[in-house]
Amino acid sequence: MLATLQDILDTVKADNLTYQQKLMTLGNIAERLIDPRDLLGYSEEEWAHIENQMICDLNEGYAIYRPRYILPDYSVYIKNGCRFLDLPAPTNLDEALDGLLILYSHVPSITTFPVYIGRLDSLLEPFMTNQAEDYIKIKRFLNHIDKSITDSFCHANIGPYETTAGKLILQAVIELENTTPNMTIRYDKNKTSREFAELAAKACLLVSKPSFANDAYYTADLGEQYGVASCYNALPECGGAYTLTRLRLGTIARACKSLDEMVNQLLPKVAKLALSTMDKRHDFLVEQSQFFKSSFLEQEGFIKRTNFTGMFAIVGLADAVNHLLKQEGLDETFGQSARGEQIATAIMEKLKQVNDAHQGRYVERTGGHYLLHAQVGASIHEEDKANNPAHRIRVGQKPTLLAHLNQSTPYHK
Repeated sequence: MLATLQDILDTVKADNLTYQQKLMTLGNIAERLIDPRDLLGYSEEEWAHIENQMICDLNEGYAIYRPRYILPDYSVYIKNGCRFLDLPAPTNLDEALDGLLILYSHVPSITTFPVYIGRLDSLLEPFMTNQAEDYIKIKRFLNHIDKSITDSFCHANIGPYETTAGKLILQAVIELENTTPNMTIRYDKNKTSREFAELAAKACLLVSKPSFANDAYYTADLGEQYGVASCYNALPECGGAYTLTRLRLGTIARACKSLDEMVNQLLPKVAKLALSTMDKRHDFLVEQSQFFKSSFLEQEGFIKRTNFTGMFAIVGLADAVNHLLKQEGLDETFGQSARGEQIATAIMEKLKQVNDAHQGRYVERTGGHYLLHAQVGASIHEEDKANNPAHRIRVGQKPTLLAHLNQSTPYHK
């Protein structure tokens, strides 16, 4: 949404924001002061469907000057050091940890903090010498991240193979009980040892991390060089995502009287408009913002422009289904309705069909197409309360755990 000068004053006067939060908010306001119809060439129809809340750009801004999510290949530092920061390649664990912390402060994102801090175990494993001493250093490193990167979208990866560094990281995670960094283990039953998986499961039960990612599944999708970043977004490593635009499916459905109207008329129309706005945002970022020409991350091989993609997201599948069930006279809800599953599948298949038919801008790495994304939700408009996260079932309407897992599985593809 467009910002105003009053938004600047409201932020400056806010008594519930830290200095750093005010600075970040003021930067976002500045990006949204310029009308995208003038700057990016949005059509009136595209803008109308942003204003009616069917399309949500998550207030990313319009004068875009960096990608939303950046996933550097931090092994470049381990091998070559960093010329821009005058850092030689590390020769021991102290230098590796210190250099990574320095690098993190130079990796931008939509939150201003790094959303991906690398495959920590594989980065640190070459420097393991004494487990007792190395554990103290790794624990201090992770605690430093929690106190200096004050954003839980900061995400680390470990696995799939068991390493000394990986086990020490998990032990430190359990002991520290910190929020940041978030963490995912790339799990593969053919690669991950039982002992390592059990330690990861213990940590997850005690401190809610790491999460388990199906490494074989994501490797088939994106190749071996991928990372799980931010709120569980699998993206190309040495790249990332330019932008994230989402459809509020519940909002779209409430403008329809039938499944046919939803799937064959309004949904494809709104989806195509959203994809078009993404194209225009990518064009501006690549062609006019000069980010890739000016960033040392690109110049030294930490990222490559050709490894970036875009994320086309949904929220409110449950709300769309619940509305359409009512339109059909059924007193049922998504998650406990056979007809509801048919409706939801039709919606998702149509969305995939529209996305697959669209040639995205500057997304060579993902075959010229944007990645469909189950978006967790936000609180930037009243309409967000009427759109449940992604394809999740609404609280209070969920079946038993096993039934829930079986219900949700088909949507993950």
